[in-house]
Amino acid sequence: MLALVGLAAVVSVVVPNDPWHDFFDLRVYRGAVASWLEGRPLYDYTYGRSPYGFTYPPFAALLVAPMALLPAAAVATGHTLLNVAVLTGLTWWLVTPLARRHGWPLPFAWLAAVPVLFVLEPVRETIGYGQVNLLLAALVLADVAALRRGSRWAGVGTGLAAAVKLTPGLFVVYLLLTGRRRAAGVATATAAAATLLAFAVAPATSWRFWTQTLWQTERVGRLDKTSNQSLLGGLARLTDPADPPRLVWLLAAVVVLVAVVARAVRAGRAGDDLAGVALTGLAACLVSPISWSHHFVWLVPALVVLVDVAAGTPAAPGRWQARARVAAGTLAAVTAVALASSAIWFAEADPGHHHDLGVAGLLVEDLWLLLTLVVVVALPVRAGRAATRRTAPSPPAGSSPR
Repeated sequence: MLALVGLAAVVSVVVPNDPWHDFFDLRVYRGAVASWLEGRPLYDYTYGRSPYGFTYPPFAALLVAPMALLPAAAVATGHTLLNVAVLTGLTWWLVTPLARRHGWPLPFAWLAAVPVLFVLEPVRETIGYGQVNLLLAALVLADVAALRRGSRWAGVGTGLAAAVKLTPGLFVVYLLLTGRRRAAGVATATAAAATLLAFAVAPATSWRFWTQTLWQTERVGRLDKTSNQSLLGGLARLTDPADPPRLVWLLAAVVVLVAVVARAVRAGRAGDDLAGVALTGLAACLVSPISWSHHFVWLVPALVVLVDVAAGTPAAPGRWQARARVAAGTLAAVTAVALASSAIWFAEADPGHHHDLGVAGLLVEDLWLLLTLVVVVALPVRAGRAATRRTAPSPPAGSSPR
C-alpha cells in the first residue's frame, strides 16, 4: 500500500496532464442513464457543456442504469473499489505462474507488481476516468482460464464484453481461428442474447443505436486528439490540418489487422493464449477509428509475456531465439517507462499545431501507437505447451475439468 501511494504521488507530480480525471466518463454514464430513465433519448444526452454523451450499445446502458439511483460519490467509490479489486486479481493471476516458475517469492512478487501496473497510463486512466477497460479485459481473460479448464462456459465472458463494447468482438474471431468453435459459438450466442435483451427492454433506443448512432464516429471525439493512439489518429496528426485520407487508413488497417491476427492465431495454436489475446486486443486498438490511451490495457498482458521471456522462459523457434531475453527485457522496460510517465502528453497539441514541435514532437505524441506497432511485431510466443501451464495457476489437486 505504501508503494502504491508513493508511486501515485510521483505520477501526480511527473505526468504533464491530469493523471486522475475526476471520473469524467463515469459522470457521463451516470448522467446519460439518469436522463434516459427520466424519459429522454439516451443518445441525445451530452454532459454539461461538453460534446460527450453515451456511445456504448443499449445493453451497456442497462448494466449501468443503477448508477442513476445512487449518489455520485457512491458510484465513484464503488467503481474505484471494483477496479482495484479486478486489478489485484488479474495481477495475481498473471504474476503467480511467473513467480512459481522463476522462483520469485510470493506474495512479494504480486505486491511489487500491483503498484507498477497501477501507474501505467491505461490502467490509471481507466480508474481515473471511470472507464470499463479493466472489466472487459477480465471478462476475456476469464475465458482464457475457462478454456484451460475445459469449461463448457468458455466464451461467455467474451460475449458479454462484446455486448458492452463492440471491439471485443475481435476475440470471437480469435477463438474461431484457433479452433475453439464451441467457445466462439458460446460467445456469439451470449452477445446476441444480451443485444436482444436490450432490444426487448428498449426497442426504440436499440434501433437508433444500431442504425444511426453506431456510425456517428464524430460523437466520440476528434480524430487528431493526442489521446487517440489508433492508426487513424496517427494519420490524422500526420496530415494535420488536412483530413486524413480514409482510403490510406483503410488499407493500412486491413494490412495490420490481418498480420496481427495471424500472429495471434499462431500464438494461440502454439499454446500461448496470453500472447494470443494480447495481440488480438492490440489489433483492435490499432484498427479502431478511435482508441483512447486508456484502451491500451492489452499492453499489460503483453508486458507479462515479455517479462516472462526476459526472466528465462524460452521463446518458440524463430526470430527471438538468439537474443530473446535481452530484447524482451528491453522492450518491456521501455514500454513500462513510457506508459508510466504518460510521455505522449509532453507533446500534446491542438488541431493545426501537431507539427509545431517537428518530427520529434510528432513521434512523442504518437508514442503509444509506435510502441504498440513494435510490440505486435516483436512480442515473442513462448515455446510449446509449457506456455499454457505458466500463464495461469493450475487447478487444485484432485479437481477435474468441467
